[in-house]
Amino acid sequence: MGIASIEVEMRGLDRAGIQSRTLSDGTLATLLDQSLDCIKFIGLDGTVQYMNSNGLCAMEIDDAAMVLGRAWHELWPAEAQPLIRDALLRAERGEAARFDAFCPTAKGSPRWWDVSVSMIRDEDGALSGFLSTSRDISEARRAKEVAEIASAEMRHRLKNSYAMVAGLLSSLARGLPEREEFVGEVRTRLAALGIAQTLFAARENAPCELTQLLPALLGPFGHAQCPVTATVSTEVTVDQGVADALALVIGELAVNSSKHGALSSIGSIAVTAEASAGGVDVHWRERSDRPVAAHERAGGQGLRLMQRILKTRNGEIDLTWLDFGLDARISIPSA
Repeated sequence: MGIASIEVEMRGLDRAGIQSRTLSDGTLATLLDQSLDCIKFIGLDGTVQYMNSNGLCAMEIDDAAMVLGRAWHELWPAEAQPLIRDALLRAERGEAARFDAFCPTAKGSPRWWDVSVSMIRDEDGALSGFLSTSRDISEARRAKEVAEIASAEMRHRLKNSYAMVAGLLSSLARGLPEREEFVGEVRTRLAALGIAQTLFAARENAPCELTQLLPALLGPFGHAQCPVTATVSTEVTVDQGVADALALVIGELAVNSSKHGALSSIGSIAVTAEASAGGVDVHWRERSDRPVAAHERAGGQGLRLMQRILKTRNGEIDLTWLDFGLDARISIPSA
């Protein structure tokens, strides 16, 4: 299918009302050549039938004969070829097909492309080919990579800062019992944040799986008289902001338990996570041989802190005090 076989109808208003006219092949080709994107017509057999002038320029192709008649997927690196085949199949089904992929130019210059594929029908409504539009996003991709590198470096420095602050606080509180308790609580919170940051530093800011996050957050707290378990019933991922919020809330619950609950006596803590409508439910079930003296702690600062932390991430927490324990249900959005 060549450019001469494609008709584009433009409708406009004149004195007589609505009129219809068909653009000439030359006008259509001129319009397509004005696009800054690489526009291609792909035949039903998957071969390139047309590429606009700016597309040839963007791909550094000196002669259109180098690509016309060739299978479109063969012009891409092997790792991107399945994306091409899948996009054509999806477009044939009438679906919106779009993907990002790497493909160097004909002269070897590295390029990243944002590619969309849609079907083309003839006058009778039958599928006659595909329209592909590729936009050069190399600069945006490089900017993203630079931002990710900078973000990873900042997370690394932040983790070191946590450790440095915790060490400094410990040295200042040493030998002063009234300060050591406070410093211990702060160190617990800093440790939880450091753990969460470590998981994301290894994944370059990708969503983190709760199967990794929860055991890492809870591991430091359990002991022989009070085991702490984590169970994630399904594959659930959260972004870094939600993971940081969850780390702080888990740390707050652990601090509360170490002062008033199971971690300071004999008992158990079981934390489970499961997918819910639009998010994740994390359930903290704490049971202790120490009775709960009061349902509301003095001042209530811990609960308000957890509520404020979760609110910043569109989450919430609900506490249910029991005679010998605590049930806390944390709702957070998934990635």
